[in-house]
Amino acid sequence: MQFDALMAVEYALMWACAALAYKQGGRGEQLGALWFSLNMAVSAAAYMSGLASPVVQLVEDGIFAIGLLPLAMIFVSHWIGLITFIAAALFSLEALYLLNDRPIDITYVWINNGLWLAVPLVFLCCGVTNYLRNRRAARAEAQLQAAAAAA
Repeated sequence: MQFDALMAVEYALMWACAALAYKQGGRGEQLGALWFSLNMAVSAAAYMSGLASPVVQLVEDGIFAIGLLPLAMIFVSHWIGLITFIAAALFSLEALYLLNDRPIDITYVWINNGLWLAVPLVFLCCGVTNYLRNRRAARAEAQLQAAAAAA
């Protein structure tokens, strides 16, 4: 039961980071955050229904990576591009262990968890960076209006 509570907190934090990127980011980041949220919902549903297996995880990671690729290319977003690279690494890790019939070991756990932690951190950095940029632009616009009104 403690594991399920930790998973719920982890998913909530991941969705919060994606929501920040959705609110502050451009169209590419918004679609990427939605795609990530959909992937997380499907992953949670598979876990809760007992369908979590290496093959299902491989398919989920592959669809996630392939879905991000057009977003990175269409919107030319370096944030989504970075998440696409991380998703490709996740897919490669899953494929390596599945196709070589390797049992899941501590190396897999550390790499997989590190990569999954990196995705919301990229969304968090994206959201904070865009928030600061928008705030700076609004401040500059206000100064321009004040200078125009004073002249």
